[in-house]
Amino acid sequence: MAILDNIPGWKIFSTGIGIAALLLVGWLVYQWKFASPTDLKQLQNEAAEQAIDEISKLYIEKVRLEGEQRIVVMPVLKDTSNGQIRAMLISRLNKLDGVKADVPRDPTLEERATAIIKSVVTKEEATPDPSAVFEKSGEADEVISLSVSKLWSGADSGICEVDVTRIVRVKNKAHVEPIATYKGLSGSARTSAAEPEDTGPGFWSSVGGFLWRMLVVLAAAAIMPFLSWPAAKAAFRSDSNAMNAAILLVLTLADLTVLFALAAFEFSTTAVVSAGILLPAALLYNFRMLNFIEEQ
Repeated sequence: MAILDNIPGWKIFSTGIGIAALLLVGWLVYQWKFASPTDLKQLQNEAAEQAIDEISKLYIEKVRLEGEQRIVVMPVLKDTSNGQIRAMLISRLNKLDGVKADVPRDPTLEERATAIIKSVVTKEEATPDPSAVFEKSGEADEVISLSVSKLWSGADSGICEVDVTRIVRVKNKAHVEPIATYKGLSGSARTSAAEPEDTGPGFWSSVGGFLWRMLVVLAAAAIMPFLSWPAAKAAFRSDSNAMNAAILLVLTLADLTVLFALAAFEFSTTAVVSAGILLPAALLYNFRMLNFIEEQ
């Protein structure tokens, strides 16, 4: 070592190696002891997050009704993600106000809960008493167990489907909730699932709706001048061009109002185009009809 110490820069080089080695050891310890698993593919991870979000909604409502909840999260059955789904669930629950989630700290609780969950899944006749799960863990309010029934991802989509079993404690009694299934989607599978079904009218129904509305508008435009006969006669007797123009404008606006009323006052392309066609035709028709009324 004395010979190496005489090499220029050796001490700095060796110090750098030592620091790098310490950093490597620290990183390995962190990954082994503290870091969450990251075995899921990106689309699988997104699908699992959606499924877990759906599960977390249970506890938002439960906290609102019952107050703070302490949840014990069992190991996820049939999980090939090296515990990533369990870690994601614990992390998600702990982000909720009033929820504290953790792994079983009492190994006997895990054994008792496993026996009960197994009997429920296999539908055994003799089911252990759920209250026994909380004998040595009185601070826990619930035990939740997930079982992965489907975890898949393709080129552009993914799916995560889990069955949830919950052992819920209420005061000094406990019961097992029925098994519930939650599904999460990602990529194109989520997009297609979010698209609403086309429940609109068919082609012929749309055509029929347009035709009867058009007939109503034409009938209203034809009848409107006759309904205004007394007002028009009064305007003609006053010999006022302003009154005559006002009558013409009111009649035309009434025709347009009928059109948009039949379209629920939605300014759709069909309604606007129809109004554009109706406006000059109504002006011309109402003008001719007012001349006819004046001649009478």
